[in-house]
Amino acid sequence: PADIPALCSPAGDYVVLCCDKSILSYSLLLGVMFTGATAVLCPHGKADIIHEMTKGHRVKAAFFHKKYSELVKASLKRMDTPPSLVAVIDSEDPQMNAIITSEEECVTYKVHHPEEHISIILFSSGTTGEPKGIQMSDTAITLMGVLFAPHVKTLFNASPFYWYTGVMTFISPILNSYTVVMSNATETIENVKLVQKYQADGWFLSIGAMIQCTHLENIESYDCSSIKEVYAGGEVMLKSVMEAFLAKVVGGPAMVQVMYGITEGGIMATTNSDDEALLETSLQPGLFLHLSPGVEMKILDDDRKPVAPGSLGEVWFKCPGMTPGYWSLPELNRQVFDKDGFFCSGDAGFCNHRGYLFHRGRVSDLITYKGVKVAPAEVEEVLMSHPSVLDAVVIGKAHSTDTQHVTAFVVRRPGSRATGEEIAAFVDNQVDDVRKLRGGVHFVESLPRIAVGKVIRKVLRT
Repeated sequence: PADIPALCSPAGDYVVLCCDKSILSYSLLLGVMFTGATAVLCPHGKADIIHEMTKGHRVKAAFFHKKYSELVKASLKRMDTPPSLVAVIDSEDPQMNAIITSEEECVTYKVHHPEEHISIILFSSGTTGEPKGIQMSDTAITLMGVLFAPHVKTLFNASPFYWYTGVMTFISPILNSYTVVMSNATETIENVKLVQKYQADGWFLSIGAMIQCTHLENIESYDCSSIKEVYAGGEVMLKSVMEAFLAKVVGGPAMVQVMYGITEGGIMATTNSDDEALLETSLQPGLFLHLSPGVEMKILDDDRKPVAPGSLGEVWFKCPGMTPGYWSLPELNRQVFDKDGFFCSGDAGFCNHRGYLFHRGRVSDLITYKGVKVAPAEVEEVLMSHPSVLDAVVIGKAHSTDTQHVTAFVVRRPGSRATGEEIAAFVDNQVDDVRKLRGGVHFVESLPRIAVGKVIRKVLRT
């Protein structure tokens, strides 16, 4: 923080960062946090609407990488009061150089109530509407390093700077004394090469990215055998995905920790592939054995009433690192928090009689057949076990009398001649009536995915 005394700001000031991961980027982030201001981490794809995302708030400074310069500057000009300090994150930029070389003393802001002071604002993806600012307290930032403490020497991570996991995998190694290799590469193969180059023994990635790795041509020619621990999350983990990743990418056994979390609250629950309790239950899709310390959970129906064990509902959480609310959205905050402080995650799941959580994806992705809700993962696990299926996703197809029919989109393995009828029959023989593929099997060349591998289901619904 002493390297950037020009950022000394009272609590309440906002500093926008629109950048990739770099030493200067994280130095700026730390500097903002240590001076009591709030860092607003803007997604690259939203650089042109910073003025809308920060509307109603005084932005004191804005820093960005050169590649986003044109969009950021155009947006800043549309603010009622543009920031007084604007700089490119480059040591050759005059404004940035003045900050780096300044010898002024930097006064660290003393936080008296870390659970209330907002140090970072992250933004939701905006896939279901406009991006929402998620306020994160100092307590939440500290818990990143407490709850995520891998037992590795070198962890590899390619999460974007502005993601929760991009911040978490920066804070955690500081508190837990391990090395992190941070990649800005968006191509899956480039990240595999970096794992090999740095001989990382830990790998943090999304489940979608795991799938992308297994689909790479000649993936077996790369040596990722140094990996001993894999940390994954972002969607429901299928057993077939985990097994394929270990066999094809890692090339052998490794501990896999599946994490369930939300930006609004952090890591909520975990399951390790070598957990002894799995011997009794088997690794089922979306199974989580352990809630994180301090986490309280309840499963509610559409009327916000508790459901019985084994019944599907919406997952609500309360925890020490929970966001105090969305930035400048009081009406939405009243909707997503109940009177007891529990937050509506928007995720579907259920608990069994032993208290284990079964995550079933997003509530909005559930398929309704004749009044019964079906989780796509429960069908996808069976679908992915077919020898001719390389990749697959299940959605609900609208139906005039049944509401929706379970429908599959499948990528066949090279050389496969399996028909849709054959694959549908394979699945239908292993699932109950409500999960049968009445919407059929549709073959596609590839599934639409975002950069980190998550399937964009709404594209397939249109």
